[in-house]
Amino acid sequence: MNGYSYLEDTQELKLESFRNFYRALAEVKLESFQNSIKLNDFIKPTEIVELNNIINQQLAEKSISEYPLVHYLIAVINTPSAYQANALKWAIFNTRCIELLDSKEHAATVANLCMRFRLACRKREYHWLYNFLPALPMELEDLLEFLNKAETENKELVERSTPNLTTKQIGQLANIRVIYTYAHTQSDRQKRHRESSPSAQEPPQTDVRKTSKITLDDEQTHQTHFERGIAKQPREDKTIEKVEDHNFEFNPLEQSSITAQINNLKNKILHQNKNELMSKANPHVFDLPTAQYIMQISLEQAENSPIHALLLFSVLSFTHYEELLVFRTRFFLSSRSKEIRFSHENCFFKQGIDNSKFKDALLKEYMLNIGNSFTIPLPKVYLDRIFQLKNWDKADIASDVQDYLRRISDDLTFPLTTQNLPRLISDITLNELGYELESKLFAGENVNNYTPCHYFSTKIIDILDIYIQTLDLVGPQLDTGYIEEFKSPITFGSQQVPNLPFVQSFFYQLDHKVRNNLNPFQTLNHYSMWLWHICMLTTSARPSESFPPSLDYIDLDNKLMAVADKEQRYSGTIGRYLPFNNFLRDEIQHYLKYLKYFLHLAKAYLSQEQVQAIQEVFDGERLLLLFYDSKGYIRNLELSDIQKYCIEIALQRNWTRHFARYFFAQYCNEDLIKGIFGHDEAMQELFDRYSGFETTDYDQIRAAQDKLVKTLVLKSMSNFTGIMIT
Repeated sequence: MNGYSYLEDTQELKLESFRNFYRALAEVKLESFQNSIKLNDFIKPTEIVELNNIINQQLAEKSISEYPLVHYLIAVINTPSAYQANALKWAIFNTRCIELLDSKEHAATVANLCMRFRLACRKREYHWLYNFLPALPMELEDLLEFLNKAETENKELVERSTPNLTTKQIGQLANIRVIYTYAHTQSDRQKRHRESSPSAQEPPQTDVRKTSKITLDDEQTHQTHFERGIAKQPREDKTIEKVEDHNFEFNPLEQSSITAQINNLKNKILHQNKNELMSKANPHVFDLPTAQYIMQISLEQAENSPIHALLLFSVLSFTHYEELLVFRTRFFLSSRSKEIRFSHENCFFKQGIDNSKFKDALLKEYMLNIGNSFTIPLPKVYLDRIFQLKNWDKADIASDVQDYLRRISDDLTFPLTTQNLPRLISDITLNELGYELESKLFAGENVNNYTPCHYFSTKIIDILDIYIQTLDLVGPQLDTGYIEEFKSPITFGSQQVPNLPFVQSFFYQLDHKVRNNLNPFQTLNHYSMWLWHICMLTTSARPSESFPPSLDYIDLDNKLMAVADKEQRYSGTIGRYLPFNNFLRDEIQHYLKYLKYFLHLAKAYLSQEQVQAIQEVFDGERLLLLFYDSKGYIRNLELSDIQKYCIEIALQRNWTRHFARYFFAQYCNEDLIKGIFGHDEAMQELFDRYSGFETTDYDQIRAAQDKLVKTLVLKSMSNFTGIMIT
C-alpha cells in the first residue's frame, strides 16, 4: 500500500466515513469471501446515510473529475441490489490496483478506472460489464489474459456481423484493459524495485523535533531541530541545529543519519532558493491544463475536421504538420532520425537515435540492443479525414492551420504555433511525469544536445507505457488501445552495449588469464587489466590515463573514489566522488597485498629502479594499477595497454560505461545515474551548491553494484598470491 494517498483530497470535505470505507476495501482480501459479500461488512448503514447527505449537500456542485474516487465508491454503495455484491468485489479489486499507482503521477489513469466502473454501477446500459467480467478473486495477470482474449474474439465476431458485444462495448473493454495493463506494469516495476533495494529498517530513535509556524504572509512553514549527541546525554551537552525545511520527509536510509538529513535539507533549500529566482512561468513550455485544453479541442473536432486531425497527428507524432503533408506525393517521409507512414495498413512514426556502433562487425551478434529506434502507432480512426487534404491546396491548408491555432490561442496564456505544437507531449512527459530521458527520445533529441541519449538502453514496452501515461494525462478521452499491439520486450538504444552473456564470458577470460599464467610478470599485467575493468564497470567512470587514481584519492573506509574525467566541468576542484561497493574495496586491498608479495619476489630479479613504482603506489605518489613493460620496468597501466589487449575483440574503451548505464538504470533513478555519470546540469553536479544529491543516495548505487557483481559471477582474488618465480 502507498499509504492511502488517494484520500488526501477528501480531508477538507471531512468524509471520515468514506475514508474508513476506502481503508476497509483496501485492506480486505477477496479470498476471504466465498459466495457472499455484504456492504455492511465494510460500512455501517448510518454512515451510508451520512455520506449520501454530504454528497448531496457538499458535492452537488463539485465536478466528478475533481473527486473521481469519491463518486465511484458512492456509486458502489448505491448500486442496485442485483449488482451490488459484484460491484463491491470489483471495488475491492480496483482499490488494490489504485494502490499500485502514484496518486499524483497517475491521477488520470485512476480517474478513468473510476469512471468506467462508476457508470457500470449507476447506468443500466453499462450493467453488462459486471455480467461479462470473470468471477473474482483472480490475479491481475489472469484478468489481462481474459480481457485480451475477449477483445480479440469479439473483434473477429464484429467482422462476421455476429458480435456478442457492440463496437462501443468492445472499445470500453479495451479501455479497461489498458488501465489494468498499466497497473500490472507498475506492479512488476515495484516488485523489481523492492528486490533491488535493501530491506527497509525500522527508523531509529533520533533527537529530532519539528515545529510549525505561520509567516507574515500566512504561509505555514516548519522547522526541524537536530540535536547532535547521544540520546541519553543532558540537553546542554548536545548541539542543536535548526533548519527551515518546509516539512520535508526523510526516507528510511536518511532516518538513520542526522548528518544526512541536514545535508539533504540544506540542498533542497538551496534548490528552492534557486527556483524562486526563476519562478516566472516559462511561456515556451506546455503546462498540463493548457495541454489538456488543446488535446480536448483537437480530439473533439478531429473526427469531422481534416485540419484538426492534422494538428492532432502533429502532436501525437512530435512532428511539424508540413512534414506530415508529404503523404500527398508518397506515403512516407524518411529522414535521418524519423520515418512517418500513412496508409490504411500502416500508420505510425518511427523515431531513430543516432548512436555510435561497434567498430567490429563481428560483434553485432553480441549486441544487447537490437536497434536504435522505436515505433509508435497513430490512431487510424482519423485517417479518412487526413486523406481529404490530398485534394486541398497547400496554401489553403497553411492558412486554415494558422487560423485554427489562433482560435485555440485566444484562451491560452501564450501563442500556440506550428513550431511548439509538436512539443506538447514531450513537455508533459518531462514536467508532469518526470521522465527526462524519455521526453528527449520522444522529441528526437540529438545526442550532441543531450548526452544521456548516447548511452541509454531501454525496452520498447517501457517507452510505450510512458507514452500512454502521457496520453492518459493530456487526453484521457482518447482510447489508447491501438498502441498495445506495438508493445515489445525488445531493447533499443546504444549500439555499444554488449549483451550479458558476452560480458560474463569477457570477465571469465580475464579472470582465467590472471589465475593460470605461468609468467609472474604477465600475471601482474593481466591482474591490473582485470581490476581496471572492474573499476571502470563498477564506478562507470570515463576511461582516462588518470583513473583509477592514486591511493591518496581512494577512501577505502567510506568507499569513495575521486575522479576528474571532465576537468572543464570542475573549476578548482578535484572533480566528483564516485562510490564503490564492498567487493571493489576488498579487491583493491587484495591487489595491494599482491603487490607487496610481488615486490618481495621481483627484487630478486629486478633493480630498485625497475620496481620503484610499486613503493610509490603505497606512498600515494603513483596511480593504483601497474604494468610490466617490454623494457623490464614497472610502470603505470596505460590505455594503450588496454587497447592492445582488446584488439582481438575490438571493443571501444568506453563500452563499460554503456553497459553500466544499461544495468544501473534498472535499479537507480535517472537523477542519480546522471550524477554518477557526470551528465548532470550546470551548478547541479554532485555536492555543488544547488545539487539535490544526498549522500545516502550512494547506498542505492552500491546496492546496484552488488547486483552487478552477482550477475556477472565475479570471483574475488582473496586467495590469489600469484605464481612463484622459479
